[in-house]
Amino acid sequence: MDVITGEAVTLDASRILRRLCKHWSHKFAVRYDDAGGEIQLNDVRVLLRAAPERLFVTLENPQAEVPRRLMGVVAEHLQRMAADATLEVVWSDADAAPTPRV
Repeated sequence: MDVITGEAVTLDASRILRRLCKHWSHKFAVRYDDAGGEIQLNDVRVLLRAAPERLFVTLENPQAEVPRRLMGVVAEHLQRMAADATLEVVWSDADAAPTPRV
């Protein structure tokens, strides 16, 4: 199983995770409430957990590696859902930094 974790500092964690879950619910299987969410992106499960001043993100794939580009996709979408606030996801594995999009 491959697991990548990250977190973002925000006062709007619950709102941002709800917005992302609603956004992706049109394409993927999604479950969420105010405290957390789960999005099934093909083989990768995205887990979101709201905490005071933090949004925790976990990407996990029980069968293979999590595609590293997915970190950038998830972070970019979270930033978009944050709307006018700046949101930066810091991934726990420095070697797992997403490849910049060109």
